[in-house]
Amino acid sequence: MEKLRLFFKAKEYKVVLNNFLSLAVLQVLNIVLPLLTVPYLLRVVGVEKFGLISMALALVAFFQLVIEYGFNTVSARDVSVVAHDKKAVEQIFNEVMSTKLFLASICSVVFLVLIFVVPQFRLNVEVYLFTYIAVLGQAMFPVWLFQGLQQMKYITYINVFFKTISTIFIFVLVRNAESYYLAPLLTSLGFLFSGFVSIILIKRLYSISFLLCSFKTIKKQLNKVKYLFFSDFQVALLANANVLLLGFLVSNTAVGYYATADKVIRALSNLQNPLINAFYPYISKLMTTDRIKAIQQIKKVGSYMSGVNLVGLAILFVCATYIFKLLFGNYATESVIIFRIMILFPLLSFLDQLFGKIVLLINNREDLFFKVFFYTSLISVLLSVVLTYSFGFIGTAIGSAIAQLFLAFGMWYYAKTYLKE
Repeated sequence: MEKLRLFFKAKEYKVVLNNFLSLAVLQVLNIVLPLLTVPYLLRVVGVEKFGLISMALALVAFFQLVIEYGFNTVSARDVSVVAHDKKAVEQIFNEVMSTKLFLASICSVVFLVLIFVVPQFRLNVEVYLFTYIAVLGQAMFPVWLFQGLQQMKYITYINVFFKTISTIFIFVLVRNAESYYLAPLLTSLGFLFSGFVSIILIKRLYSISFLLCSFKTIKKQLNKVKYLFFSDFQVALLANANVLLLGFLVSNTAVGYYATADKVIRALSNLQNPLINAFYPYISKLMTTDRIKAIQQIKKVGSYMSGVNLVGLAILFVCATYIFKLLFGNYATESVIIFRIMILFPLLSFLDQLFGKIVLLINNREDLFFKVFFYTSLISVLLSVVLTYSFGFIGTAIGSAIAQLFLAFGMWYYAKTYLKE
């Protein structure tokens, strides 16, 4: 008890704990709101339209990833190191935001061409356009700056308010199958207003003003983060290519069943993100002052969270039928099968983030991080095409589970050298 008291009394741990609690509140909201809206949308607009909305989200995720370009990780690390120097922080802010503006301009043009050229997208162009608005909002929101300054509470305040408002409007305005397009529009407007407010807040809190940087500086930023971007692109392939392939090879209805289970699985996986995101800047700084202590902390968190995951997932596996029946009613049977196939996702996701983001990236091994994702994404796409074509959404789930296993193993394989130091 005395050790526990001293742990929470120490200033460095207080900061980590406060950040963790702020992000935990946000993550709980990110889990609770979909668990409210997904069952509602399934019942109101039907599984086919829900599958269409999920298809749009999967496509848009690739463009969001290009605009983010790995800055949420690398720039958070850079800001955390120079957090005491206002000019240095402002310079990083301007360079990153200029680069994101450049990428957003290119992505918007490519996206418009794509949705008007591809027949399957063109048939539901309003859904894809409304979904894309969220990307622009997220591009404005500098999550990495708040993370680097270890002020995650502002991320929580803004997101909780606007996401709650947009969810309420979904329940009020989406009343039948004909109004399905309002769901992505209302969600996207929440992201857009969040982005605007975050920029105003940064100006008032830190007196940081945006100044557009030169193309030479933008090019330098792109080169600096390229390995992490390519790795993140592989993440998008793992998470979203399956949904797109399922939509093209089978149907929107199949996407609806798969997306229902996938959202629950990823919600459980995301429960651990606050811990990873709060831990990351703390370990980044600790690695520069006390490397042995940093490695010890990583091992402790890894052991504890692995045990918690195994117990929790075993309970969920047994109770899956009851939980899905309660949440999704008639759509539960198919989704339960997918959920049980992918049950180890949360544990494997935590391990790949711990070994990849916390160990490899902090030790500046973006090349190894990228290597693991590159080969895993190749395996994932190959498995998805073959298994989805052969077995439908069941094959998609099996391919996803195998790919996630490869990802966690690969990160551990390269991280173990550093954990032995």
